[in-house]
Amino acid sequence: KVPMSVEPQGDLALDALSVYSIRLLAGDMVDHASSGHLGTPFGCAPLANALWGKIMKFSPRTRWVNRDRFVLSAGHASALLYSMLHLSGNGCGGPYEVSMDQLKLFRQAGSSTPGHPEFRMTSGVEVTTGPLGQGFANAVGMAIGEAHMSARFNRKDFPLFDHYTYVLAGDGCMMEGVSQEAASLAGHLRLHKLICFYDDNKVTIDGTTDLAFSEDVGAIFAAKGWNVLRLPEGDSTDSSVFERIIEEAKSQTEKPTFIVMNTTIGCGAGKGLEGTAKAHGGKFSNLEELRKKWFSAEGLRKSDDEIDKKVAEMVEQELEALAAYGGRESSKEAQTGVLPRFYVPQPVMRKFRKFGEAGDDLAARWEEMRKQYCEHFREKEPKLVKDLEERLQGKYVTDEWQGVADKYLSKELESIHAGLSTLRNDTSDGSAEPDAKRQKISAKKFKYKAGRVYVSEVLKTFAAENPAVIGGSADVASSCGAHFPDIQGHFLHPSFGAKRPGASYSGRYIHFGVREHACCAILNGLSSYACLIPYSSLFTIFYQYAMPALRMASISKFPILFIGTHDSIDLGEDGPTHQPVEVLPQLRAMPNLLVIRPACVDEVVGSFKVFAEQYTSAREIEQYIDPKPIIRRPIFLMTSRGELGLPYKSNTSVRGEDGVARGAYVVHDCVDGGTGGALARSQLPDIILIGSGQDVSLIMETKALLLEWSKKVSHQLQGAFEGFPAAKMAAPADIKVRIVSMPCWELFDEQDQDYQDSVLLSNYNDILRIFVEKAATKNTGHDKYAHFSVLMPSYGLSGKGSDVERKLEFTPEFIAAKVWSSWIQRGRRLHLAGDEADRGMETGSPTSADARDHTEEPMADMDTQTKLRCRVFSMYSMNC
Repeated sequence: KVPMSVEPQGDLALDALSVYSIRLLAGDMVDHASSGHLGTPFGCAPLANALWGKIMKFSPRTRWVNRDRFVLSAGHASALLYSMLHLSGNGCGGPYEVSMDQLKLFRQAGSSTPGHPEFRMTSGVEVTTGPLGQGFANAVGMAIGEAHMSARFNRKDFPLFDHYTYVLAGDGCMMEGVSQEAASLAGHLRLHKLICFYDDNKVTIDGTTDLAFSEDVGAIFAAKGWNVLRLPEGDSTDSSVFERIIEEAKSQTEKPTFIVMNTTIGCGAGKGLEGTAKAHGGKFSNLEELRKKWFSAEGLRKSDDEIDKKVAEMVEQELEALAAYGGRESSKEAQTGVLPRFYVPQPVMRKFRKFGEAGDDLAARWEEMRKQYCEHFREKEPKLVKDLEERLQGKYVTDEWQGVADKYLSKELESIHAGLSTLRNDTSDGSAEPDAKRQKISAKKFKYKAGRVYVSEVLKTFAAENPAVIGGSADVASSCGAHFPDIQGHFLHPSFGAKRPGASYSGRYIHFGVREHACCAILNGLSSYACLIPYSSLFTIFYQYAMPALRMASISKFPILFIGTHDSIDLGEDGPTHQPVEVLPQLRAMPNLLVIRPACVDEVVGSFKVFAEQYTSAREIEQYIDPKPIIRRPIFLMTSRGELGLPYKSNTSVRGEDGVARGAYVVHDCVDGGTGGALARSQLPDIILIGSGQDVSLIMETKALLLEWSKKVSHQLQGAFEGFPAAKMAAPADIKVRIVSMPCWELFDEQDQDYQDSVLLSNYNDILRIFVEKAATKNTGHDKYAHFSVLMPSYGLSGKGSDVERKLEFTPEFIAAKVWSSWIQRGRRLHLAGDEADRGMETGSPTSADARDHTEEPMADMDTQTKLRCRVFSMYSMNC
């Protein structure tokens, strides 16, 4: 048990001085930066004094897994949190110490004290907060993490996971929908170790809350199944007030607790500020007056409060000590009778540091208990002990999973390859067979599983082999294939066990209900909790409800797996409301987020391996400031409602699962038996078609049509080159097309330039590159990789998937026509020798050989034969 107090019981004077110190320290930070928010730090300083000085168990020196969590959902009050982390000695002596120097750099570029709390930027910050309500939902995720880990690992006499999650939320948080979603779920799940302090100061930026907010928040939370307590003395500096209500909250074990804490925004700041919207943001112009009021014996003795007179004696002693033992500057300031800026009285500092040291001792005792636990259960429950030890070392994925995934993929590929067609580039073997049969061996089209089915099957192996995997779906699990009851059970309160077999806190599937935003924000809290691998699976379009949470995951670099199914107009009948034509570009625009849209089962398995790699080896979560290398990050895996797979066998040696790891690769080259690597000059393609997901199948079928059309045109042009001297060099040749699958832009951009050039041949100016994607809209970045793009011009429409694709011109015939037209038009613009008049020799010009050496990019242009062929095809097409 944590000692309820490390100071003499009833030492109200020290409490009061602590509260004044917290307020002034926060005030100095905001004043020094000329930026920030002081209303909540002043109003909630009494709560902070009690939490960090007498209530919470935490270790300032270690990221102790059984520590109490504190989440500042009202993230704009970051000055309050940083003050407490400094006072408690968080990271003391290490490279991430929240030092006084860092407080002086509040809101400055490169400091560890940014404007809003950021995970991995500041030691002791649990999650990134700022957008209101996100932190509240994160705290629900942490409470789920504690409930699950305690059910999974705790044994009699070994309470390894036994802590509380505290969250401070304001009026703005309560107005946000994400808080209401998360609160509803928390009440349903009966997360009794979650305690929320609602800073009910009835003021927001624009004025008092009654302008827009008049509901009884406590009554609403009571209706959601919370234990609602009321604390009218929220402004009291007496820490025992908060200790008593926390004891009351912990006395029951059936509900999360919601404490309606009446406070005054900017408490103590004086008339014109406290209790008004003016106190919300910005520095206080009367800060020096407040310093004289709270940090001078004279100012404190003017108070009518007897406690302040005792505080005056403490300040007087502090001034005497500072004058006697402080530096020259400090001694000079002490002579003014007022404690200086950025100063913490020694009794206050000793109090918080002593309580922090008690937490360090608790962490050490917990580590001893963990060792005894592992020793005691190593023979009785060896898998349990191994799981715990590996997770605490940062290794959450078992060694066995990859073998299971490989076995699954081999079985799938065996049946696929047995029935898959072959598409040949070269049809000039003199065979008497019809062109169609020579190009496509096996006319019967292979029937693939849906993309969502492949993802579900791989996810099932991932969940079965890795007990750290926990997640859920927002009421679409049956469609997305996100729940495996026999493997995961149900994360529900044990009381549900009677009517729902497998229901307990040890369950690893969370029924989020129709709460997409809360779902993803809760996953952020689970990821921050550590020792867990969170995932969600929704229709892709419904992630638009959750975009703010995905953005926070990306900022925080939380390694979460977001699965989005029904990824394009392919989903059909549900129509444009459910067809996510703009979501893919939105996600790609989000830094630190890997967006993977696999084209086949190989790439699906590869996508999971890219995600799992983040969890496969022991490592520490580092704290750093961008742009240091990313160690972990979220992944969005987007897949289809319908069939997913290639219509023909790949003719390169690159495996799909390996290609995903590099972002893009050649899946079908213009040379049979190629490797996907370097080609001879004569083998270079005329066109490179690029796609992702189902669109790779589309462009491969497009290639088959282009080869067929090219063969017909070449056959009819046998004598058409007469009269063109350059044409005598070779007979007309078929068009050459390379197919590139680009499942992940971000991973491809991280490859070196040589690899990127080997795939897209972007160092060749006259090879036409076209990107085809029915899951994206125009002007969304495809021109980075291609000259032209075939994308969605607007929203989709309702109908059968195949009919919708035909209506919107996403069929092989339509795409081939557009590609052919683009290639022909490009051919008309290509310059041939003799297109320009002879200008004659220029004075001082180099020899022709030297000119070539200095003016031509090696292998940068089409040869004359190819240019001429484009010209002739162009004329022929016009005549046709």
